[in-house]
Amino acid sequence: MAPTRKASQGNHLPFNGLFLLFASVVLIGWMIYLVFSLPNSYRAQHWDLAWVGFDCGMLSALLTTSWAMWKRRQIAIPGAMVSATFLVIDSWFDVVTSSSGLDFKLAVLSALVIELPTAFLLFRFSRIAVRRSIENAHEMAGTEVITVSLWRTPLMIFDRE
Repeated sequence: MAPTRKASQGNHLPFNGLFLLFASVVLIGWMIYLVFSLPNSYRAQHWDLAWVGFDCGMLSALLTTSWAMWKRRQIAIPGAMVSATFLVIDSWFDVVTSSSGLDFKLAVLSALVIELPTAFLLFRFSRIAVRRSIENAHEMAGTEVITVSLWRTPLMIFDRE
């Protein structure tokens, strides 16, 4: 016999939610400290390793997402979100760390023509895929879809009894 499951009750934040809230408050303080303490320029060791490592992570996310979309797997949804996030971060750092002149112009062009539009499409795919997954789950369960708004749809995590 399968274990009985029930939806979590109450409006309290789970431990992870409280931890993330605490981490966000700490991050705000850290950002304020950095604004006033960091120098405008800094010579970093292993700059090449940092960029190549970041690009390896981005490549892994893009390849995983590509495979998952091709195979029509659910992992494509978080993969697309991670890939899009990598692209946004990459475009930000490319633009703000580039030298003035041609380097800056190429970074901005790459961000506006390639990275940010691709990120937008990946985020859009994720949103549509989650909404369709919600609709399909309701249809398979034989229940009425009340909303597919991701802001209003409850997180369907069940506690075991």
